This record gives sequence, structure tokens and C-alpha cells, in this order.
Amino acid sequence: MSFTSHFISCDWGTTNFRLRLVETETLRVIWENRTDQGVKKCHAAFRAQTELDQKNLYLDHLVGELQKLPNEHRNHPIVSSGMSSSNIGLYELPYADLPFDQDGNTLIHKNIPIAHGQDLLLVSGVRSKTGMMRGEEVQAIGLGEYLDSYSEGVLLLPGTHSKHISYRKGSFYALKNFMTGELFEVLGNKSILANSIETAEWNAQSKRAFLEGFHLGLMEGSTSNLLGIRARHVVEDKSKKDNYFGLSGLLIGDELSYLRNVGENVFLAAPNAIFELYKTGLETFIAPDKLILLNDTILERALLIGQRKMLQLHAK
Repeated sequence: MSFTSHFISCDWGTTNFRLRLVETETLRVIWENRTDQGVKKCHAAFRAQTELDQKNLYLDHLVGELQKLPNEHRNHPIVSSGMSSSNIGLYELPYADLPFDQDGNTLIHKNIPIAHGQDLLLVSGVRSKTGMMRGEEVQAIGLGEYLDSYSEGVLLLPGTHSKHISYRKGSFYALKNFMTGELFEVLGNKSILANSIETAEWNAQSKRAFLEGFHLGLMEGSTSNLLGIRARHVVEDKSKKDNYFGLSGLLIGDELSYLRNVGENVFLAAPNAIFELYKTGLETFIAPDKLILLNDTILERALLIGQRKMLQLHAK
């Protein structure tokens, strides 16, 4: 795979699919398309038919999406991170082991030729004895340039399954997984708490409700306090909208509780939808000089930096 002035970034997650045309030197995004055709739907489509094997069904889908690109940019090299390299994705790659350096040279990758001589570079995930991730490792190596001026700390990548990655002098050496986002979804939609919460907007009132739940989770954990969400609605007649953020705070507080005694730098890198929640909670117990905030714009760019690094490594 020769290096190129442009590349196509593929971010293929469990529930979403995104293609971006990227200018290699500047990382300027020239074109972008998002769909809900994540690997979960694609794998279901594979299982519902018998004509194509798994790899070729995914490749057919990818080639179809490439046709939406401007004609002159359809044949650039593609780099894909996330669930495309999982056992329900395009082609399964084994997990690389921790530690991994921010240059990405220990991550596992595979080049797959597709139509008309075009190349697809797949990047593996990373595992430890306590967790695993696919996609966040590429974000981490991209975020490395923002962490260079700090000797060590823990990088928080919140989401459906939050990842906490320990960092020291250019190396990521430990990993913790938290199912915070999925727990919120399951509890809020499938449990007895579903009738006691209602989706709400972030404002001064919801911030107070969030912090109330957050401090409970931080100090006491979530398990013993979950039914209290329902009690506040049924017994105390509290707002379902307040409960929405109370539950969120409770789960996030529990996730972050071990950091109370860490005393090291905390790097928060999160999408806009949850950045403010984690920031609000962390600011209550992490000293300002120890909390480094990396917003959605930085996180988006970090993925592209990481994918470019992997392309450069493969091109050598």
C-alpha cells in the first residue's frame, strides 16, 4: 500500500457506519457519510442469506458505500478501525496485547485487497487480563500527541462500554472496562426503573439531579442505590426528568469512584453527548491542574491521527 495524498477513513462500529474522505497531510475531512449499518445489522443480514460468505458480504456493502464518494476519490486507500475486525465483522483479527505505544507499531493490522486494486487496512483491537477494546486503541494512539507533555495519567474514553487506559511516557499499559452506557440503557428501558425516568435536557436543574446521583455513586456505589431512583418517583413524587440524570449520575459516579484515591492526571476524551456529564462529575473531586479536557473535536481528530499512523506504518 503506497502512501497517498488522501485516504478514506472507515469507522465501523456495532450500531453505526461512517466513511470520511480525508486529506492526509492536514486531516481535513472533505466528504462524510454516516448510516446505521453497523456490524450488528450487517451480521444479521449475513445470517439471513446463504449466497455470500461473511467477508464478501461486508466487502459488497463497503464497495456500495464507496460509490457514494466523489468519482475522483473512490479509489484511495481505506483504513478501518472498530468492530470491522471482530468475529462479527468483515474479517476477524486477533487482539493485540497490552502494553502498546502511541506510535501504534504493536497493533495488529491486515491489508485486504478489494475491487480495482484498492486496499483496505484493517486494525485489530487490544486486550488485557481485565478488558478489551476495538477502535479505542486507534483513538488512543491519536491522542498520544495531546498527552506527550504529561508523564503519566489515566485516559478516560466514555461510551456504551467506557474504557480507562493507563498511560506512562508514550505507552498505554493497563485497561479497565465499564459497561456504564449499556447499563443506563438497559435499566432505563428494560427494568422497573423505566417507568420512573423520562428523557430530559441538560440545564441547571438536571445538573443538580445529576450531582446528587453522582455523589451517591461515588461514595456508596450504584447497586444499593438503584431502587432509590424508583422510590424518589413513587414515594417522594420527584420528577422523572430529574431521575433521568440522577440515574446517569449514579452510574457514572460508581464508574469513577476508584479515581478518588489515584492522585494522577486524568485525561477526559468524550463525544459531546456525554462530555459535560463526565466533566461535571470529575470537577467535583479532581484538582483543576490534574484534569485535562479533550473535547469532541479533539477526539474526532484523534481517530484520524491514529488511522493515519497505521497507514504510515503499513506503507513503510
